[in-house]
Amino acid sequence: MKVRTQACVLVMVGVVLIAGSTIFYLSFSKIFTKMLEKKLMLVPGSQTLENFKSPPVPIFMQFYLFNITNSNEVLQGATPVVQQIGPYTFEEKQLKYNLTFSDDGGLVTYVQNKSFYFREDMTPGSLTDSITTINAVMMSLGAKLATAPAPLKVIIQMWFTRFSEKPFVTKPVRELLFEGYEEPLLLQLATLTNDPLHATGRFGFFYPKNNTNDGNYTVKTGVLGMEDYQYIMKWRGEERINFWKTDMWGGDTCNMINGTSGNQFPRPVTKSTLLELYTAELCRSIFAEYQREVSHGPLTLYRYVLPNRLLAKAPENDCYCNDNFTCRASMINVSPCRKGAPVVMSTPHFYQGEPEDSKQVMGLNPSEEEHETYLDIEPTTGVTFRAAKRIQVNMPLHRYGNLPAYQDVPDVIIPVLWVNESVEVPLERTYALHRTLTLPFTLVTVAVAVLITLGVVLILVAVIKLILSRRPKTKNRKPAKEKEQSVTEKLNNRNYS
Repeated sequence: MKVRTQACVLVMVGVVLIAGSTIFYLSFSKIFTKMLEKKLMLVPGSQTLENFKSPPVPIFMQFYLFNITNSNEVLQGATPVVQQIGPYTFEEKQLKYNLTFSDDGGLVTYVQNKSFYFREDMTPGSLTDSITTINAVMMSLGAKLATAPAPLKVIIQMWFTRFSEKPFVTKPVRELLFEGYEEPLLLQLATLTNDPLHATGRFGFFYPKNNTNDGNYTVKTGVLGMEDYQYIMKWRGEERINFWKTDMWGGDTCNMINGTSGNQFPRPVTKSTLLELYTAELCRSIFAEYQREVSHGPLTLYRYVLPNRLLAKAPENDCYCNDNFTCRASMINVSPCRKGAPVVMSTPHFYQGEPEDSKQVMGLNPSEEEHETYLDIEPTTGVTFRAAKRIQVNMPLHRYGNLPAYQDVPDVIIPVLWVNESVEVPLERTYALHRTLTLPFTLVTVAVAVLITLGVVLILVAVIKLILSRRPKTKNRKPAKEKEQSVTEKLNNRNYS
């Protein structure tokens, strides 16, 4: 076979290998993507919908309470000293029900129930442990009536005296959390407010939230496109909330409901993706940014965290400020969505806040490792495989309206408790996903790379053969001098023979 023919064959085989491998890889990716997106869609009868209704992985709520160790001294103006107690661990069960799909299947509306079960085996203490903390009912009344007419303030002060109300209370953990404690002042208020919750005569920071829901949600199912998969379109029947002021540009961006609930995000997730999610605890939309790669079993996940600017004291966040006292970095006053109660949410130990805020209360030690909220996302599916949502509940201790009950207390934000709501997909599930998702792509990628490399090598071999075949051939000739010498030698040999 001639060299040119050999080269042509090699080039053709190389081109076929490269083109065929590229087309196969693109086709495989496209088919695989369609299969994956079809599997992710929230449609009746699918396994994804069943997992959506009731997450098959354990979710834990760890409560850390702050015990005020010098409450009597604080009443005289001393700096509060707190001791962190906990965690008190509860397992959280979520169940979505009353699912209603839109006619085109693009939306689903549901109600989500949350129940909490105490895990004694994961708790170092007991629910009977006593904690001294701020009197939330008394502080709420003070905040609401700070600008009330003088006669009404006199009545409130009489109620405080009648029911022996003090700025601090000491109660067992179980009552401070879900069970609530008896609060006669609430019964008195119920005669004026007609609030069913006041009529119970009980108060707890999470009472009566156990086995309840926070309203209906409407989200995208992915049937009409995956670019906004599981985005929350409505909460409690509304496309927007109405808790916050206009933004610095005069718009209403602070009241927008953006993103998902945090369990799932539109795929694929890249390192430049800004993850948006709506959290009812903060009554606002938030966002997370890529930080680094982390491992979970055989999977490589992308870790996303809340950036400092999210809760920074900055012009773009002025719409979330209700007063100068609580408008601080790392904090948000959620009183507009808590019926006016002066509840301030923040990062634990005021992490990402100003140093002076954590120094106003002794016993706080902000730490990135312990107090940072993060989400570990599998980038191909957009599924959250590991997460920790860490939020602190605080209340302002303040001299409200010159009422005698508050006259000597310092003006300070008192930390009440912080919660670590965490979830982690078990390792056996990560290995299963690796086998069905990551491994096939890895094998195909390696095979395609090998075939493309082989195709390139064949083309290079063909080029080299052609180059060598075009080089001129050289014959072995003896030098002229050598020729002359050999003729002379021959003549001499004849003469002497």
